[in-house]
Amino acid sequence: MVVTPDGMVVASSLGPTLEEEMVAASAANMIIRAERSMQGMELESFNRFLLTAAHGRIVFVNIQIGFLVVIASQSLKLDTTMLEIDSAARKIKHRRVE
Repeated sequence: MVVTPDGMVVASSLGPTLEEEMVAASAANMIIRAERSMQGMELESFNRFLLTAAHGRIVFVNIQIGFLVVIASQSLKLDTTMLEIDSAARKIKHRRVE
């Protein structure tokens, strides 16, 4: 999913059990809170952050026009997946989606 900081969905391909509007609103809320926390610590905005929960993970990647939000299962191996996520983020950022 690509979402703007205010929760507008730019593009989405979610599984059947996920509601687009709820995911976008939750993602925007987490992004805003993360950015405010970073500013409070006098740090620059994040490029990528990973949220790990009991049943899954969410990866947020700053792509300048918004954020790439990837929802993955807890069992997914992150090493190769992060390479694919970063590649997708670069393509979206430079608008070369294949």
